[in-house]
Amino acid sequence: MKRTIVLALVLFLGTLSVGAQNLGNIQRGQRGYSPPPRQLDAGEPEKPDVNKMSIEKATLYKELLGIDVFEKEVLRTYLKDYYRARVDIDYNPDLKFEDKQKQINIEQKKFEKALKEVFTEDQIEQILIEEQFGNRAEEKKKEAKEAKKKKRNKKNKKG
Repeated sequence: MKRTIVLALVLFLGTLSVGAQNLGNIQRGQRGYSPPPRQLDAGEPEKPDVNKMSIEKATLYKELLGIDVFEKEVLRTYLKDYYRARVDIDYNPDLKFEDKQKQINIEQKKFEKALKEVFTEDQIEQILIEEQFGNRAEEKKKEAKEAKKKKRNKKNKKG
């Protein structure tokens, strides 16, 4: 009988000790804390989507040049091929800067040659200038932002 009482007392005190030490549970300082997400390695940057880029640019050139749907689709395929080659060159870590420039110039000449099959010289010139400098796309975005701001200002003045 004494042994069972002593054994029960030891078990009772042992469970109290484990409960007091909070073993197996979240520690007090860790309650409600979630660690920050791990940083990913700074490896290669993500390549842009050439399909999306070619569709956006073809739509822009359709508005800019006033071309029909067929010419837009032809231009889109040419742009897609050009962008794919351009991205492959730009994101190739084995190539040096000079080699990249040479290959980009070769791809630009191929692109220009392909455009000559369908478009006029003026249209080709506008496309190449836009591809090189990209001013019209930025101007369109700025114009759209300004138009939105004007609409907001009108609504705010009325309300």
